Amino acid sequence: MGQEKIFRFAIMGAGGIAEKFCDAVNRLENTEVIAVASKSLERASRFAKKNNVAQAYDSYEEMLKDADPDGVYIATTPNYHFELTMLCLDYKKPVLCEKAMMVNGEEARLVFQRSKELGVFVMEGMWSRFLPHNKIAKQWLDEGKIGNVELAEINIGFQAGNDPKNRFNNPDLAGGAATDITVYCFELMTYFLDRPVKDIHTYMNQSETGVDKTEQISILYDNCIANMHASIAAKLNDEAVFYGTEGKIVVPLVHYGQECSLYRDREEPVHFTDQTENGFIYEIQEMVDCVKRGEVESKVTPHEMTIRCATMFDQLMGRKG
Repeated sequence: MGQEKIFRFAIMGAGGIAEKFCDAVNRLENTEVIAVASKSLERASRFAKKNNVAQAYDSYEEMLKDADPDGVYIATTPNYHFELTMLCLDYKKPVLCEKAMMVNGEEARLVFQRSKELGVFVMEGMWSRFLPHNKIAKQWLDEGKIGNVELAEINIGFQAGNDPKNRFNNPDLAGGAATDITVYCFELMTYFLDRPVKDIHTYMNQSETGVDKTEQISILYDNCIANMHASIAAKLNDEAVFYGTEGKIVVPLVHYGQECSLYRDREEPVHFTDQTENGFIYEIQEMVDCVKRGEVESKVTPHEMTIRCATMFDQLMGRKG
């Protein structure tokens, strides 16, 4: 048998999250980053030099044509995600797009319809669904370790500051709590509690710049209520808690942490801790494996996950989805 072919990534965007992606790719076998593009050639070149990437471009399309990658990671702000994903599909390049992948339901439906028509893999980078501690917590839930889940909570929040130009507060960059952290709350809750949804209620307060700053999402399931709170104006406790008829499961730092705990009535607690150094490795390996199998979506982060979340954004913002 010959040596396995190296999967060659190109990156759109040259910020901090793209650096984390490069580090993760370097930790995996048979993967490499061969090119990076930014609107600024100087920025792309600086990124390439720092992260040992061979080619730098100031044109996303030129990079697709010249570098001819096996897959593309989109690491820009969410306002560019639809345009760049569609550009990648024009060149039939598989896509891993940073969350929140799409800012409204129409964009999400158009992207995934085109993905299926062309037979090209597309996936939102909801890396937290792949983290070992979340997989263990979901396993406990699926096995009924705490009986019937009656109430579930996910709370994520931090203080983004008041600078109207930063990406959190800038509506031109699709800023706000929804695209930055509510996406984690919703896409993790629907991962942990993968069951039919009866109803969804949303509440939101806006900042002075017009972005959503604090919000609550409530999902009504059969025999269970799930509440999510997200804020870029206040620090929350950044954890998930599932309360059942026979105990509870606690997941600290649910979207990026490394541990979870199971508390059952009249039993000693069970604690799980993981030592992963860069959690992006799991979503990257998922994309590579799916592309090599000829699939157009991931079973862990399917197209429907992104469509449901983007449609929830429409409800949250009072838009017609």
